[in-house]
Amino acid sequence: MTEKNLARFYQAAQEVWSQLPPQARFRPLEDGKVLARHAALMEGWTEPLVQGFYDTLFAHPATARVFREGERPAREKTLRDWYLRTLRGPFNGQYFAWQALVGLVHLRRGVTNAMMAAMWNWVTGEVAKRARESLPPEEARALEDAWRRLAFTVMALIAEEYLEAYLEALALTWGEDPRAFVAKAQEVAAQLLAKLSPT
Repeated sequence: MTEKNLARFYQAAQEVWSQLPPQARFRPLEDGKVLARHAALMEGWTEPLVQGFYDTLFAHPATARVFREGERPAREKTLRDWYLRTLRGPFNGQYFAWQALVGLVHLRRGVTNAMMAAMWNWVTGEVAKRARESLPPEEARALEDAWRRLAFTVMALIAEEYLEAYLEALALTWGEDPRAFVAKAQEVAAQLLAKLSPT
């Protein structure tokens, strides 16, 4: 993926980033240092995390349907590569643009935001459990907090790009300007809410 190909996703990541309150989002310098400090330890968790992640997905019919016959090894490699790249950093514009791109990939593959959020929860729980088993309480907490902020920041990027891409695809399918289509969707949402509100 070239810088030119990622331009849309850089912009999307910057827009989402600007919407996230600084106290509630990933802190690239501070949290990045925490992750770097424990990268070697976390690297040792790679295979159990990858195995558990896909065991969880393949054990549930709704998530298992996302996959094609025989593709598990390729998907495991994708997750392994993502995890190791995340541990190594850096947490720069390219990294967060890449995370926004995942929203478009999920849309194409039929991975819903609900599935994505549930699996981020699973990964975050695993990291927290392993941190508590391996580190003194204060360091375990610092790692859990840094990872949680990363998880929610990346979830925001993925979910927002998923929605943007979905609405854009619908607008283009019907020959409409995507911005006008979003405005229309907001109007219809207001009408639906008005019908639900007791008056």
